Amino acid sequence: MKGLLSRNLRRAVTATVVVSAATLAFTGTASASTGAGTGSGSEVYGSANWTWTLSGMKNINMAVRDTKCDGNPVYVFFEADLGMGTIDPTPYRWNENGCGTTNHWNNLKYNSGTKLSRVRVVVCVDDAGWDTCYRSGWQYNPEA
Repeated sequence: MKGLLSRNLRRAVTATVVVSAATLAFTGTASASTGAGTGSGSEVYGSANWTWTLSGMKNINMAVRDTKCDGNPVYVFFEADLGMGTIDPTPYRWNENGCGTTNHWNNLKYNSGTKLSRVRVVVCVDDAGWDTCYRSGWQYNPEA
């Protein structure tokens, strides 16, 4: 009787370990895909990093630095490629504090309302005429 009981206990423990290992293998921990980009010119530097979602980004951190003492404000934003030639600019984040200053924004989010395939970071100087802008390369969404 004692041998039968310990053999059944071993079987039960073994079965539990196998089922637990299989459950962990199939459920696992999801890892979030992240993105980052920078844009810069002689008058401005900007950067951003984020976590991708199927239709946008979350946990966005952005910064823009005025690197030239010319009295012109600078700003940063994203261009989001919504497909079929549609590029959606996100809201501008301004730095009007002058030469050598940096403004930061944290924990922002963006939802395109559709599957988002790629974005790029854009930094600009608000100068005379058309603003002078610099763009990062396209950053592709692995979630889309």
